[in-house]
Amino acid sequence: MAVTIDPDAGVHTVMVHFTVEPGRREVLVEAIGTFVEDVVRHQPGFVSSTVHISLDGTRVINYAQWASREAFEAFQNNPEAMSRQGVIPEFQPSGQLYTIAFQAAAAA
Repeated sequence: MAVTIDPDAGVHTVMVHFTVEPGRREVLVEAIGTFVEDVVRHQPGFVSSTVHISLDGTRVINYAQWASREAFEAFQNNPEAMSRQGVIPEFQPSGQLYTIAFQAAAAA
């Protein structure tokens, strides 16, 4: 399933925010990529992950989609998966689970 931002898609979105020093940004981005590729993408209910970097280089957001709240919570409560995060916890992630309340597109 591809990344879809659609209120009717039925997915739950997790936005994980990081504040980083620009010199450490690539360390974090690489760690997230490795964790997603090696662990997260193999978890039941995982849909997608997209990493965003602010233009000033001081913030990173991991926009991840899950099939359900229960799938995401099962992943979070999986000690084997969580033990493979590498350096990610050093960056003090802050995240929440969201559903889409509203969406708009440019007028035709």
